[in-house]
Amino acid sequence: MDLDNLKEIWKDLDEKDFYPAHKAAGDAVVHRHEEEIAAILRKRSQNPIAKIKRNLGWELAVIIVLYSVTMWYYITAWHGQYWEIAILLGIIGTSFVVYYFRKNKLLKEMQLVDSEVKLNLEKRLHTLEKYVRFYFVSGTVLTPAAYFVAGLIVFFKTPPRATDDKMPPMFTHVTGQDYFVLFTVCGVALAIGSYFLNIWYVNRLYGRHINKLKNLLNQMEEGE
Repeated sequence: MDLDNLKEIWKDLDEKDFYPAHKAAGDAVVHRHEEEIAAILRKRSQNPIAKIKRNLGWELAVIIVLYSVTMWYYITAWHGQYWEIAILLGIIGTSFVVYYFRKNKLLKEMQLVDSEVKLNLEKRLHTLEKYVRFYFVSGTVLTPAAYFVAGLIVFFKTPPRATDDKMPPMFTHVTGQDYFVLFTVCGVALAIGSYFLNIWYVNRLYGRHINKLKNLLNQMEEGE
């Protein structure tokens, strides 16, 4: 198995006692072992990294389509009365695209395993965990925050007791008590739901694959 091979390589490196007369031969052995370690680690780490990249790409595609359609809807519906909501969604969507490119760049770097195999993977894995943690927190916070901001936009821009037949039913009584009660209850439910949904969602797309990489590093530690 790859892990057994990896342990044997490190064991050989630890047991080598290179004297000056054998320095050249020793360097050659070390170099060969480093290449073997890099090959084994590359093979074992590529699968979870590739899956993270694939999930990230699919998520980007869904975000672009979903946000574009929703933004177009708010720009064109009701004569563009709620265009601010489209701008809000555009800012959030653009932020995700920036996040995507930064995270994708990191994943590409993780796939380039060099001579400092374990050290570089460990360092970049730590950075990847920070990205995912930021993504989880921002997603949990932004969802209810965007909901309440959109609600304020609707409240301030909808005429009192709107009678426009083209307006959605909930928009026709935005100044009524029922609207505020329903709006608040839905907001609280959304905040709680987004938290638990993000726990499952982020773990399924990224967390479980990161755990595989962490387990690999732990196994490498045991083999030293």
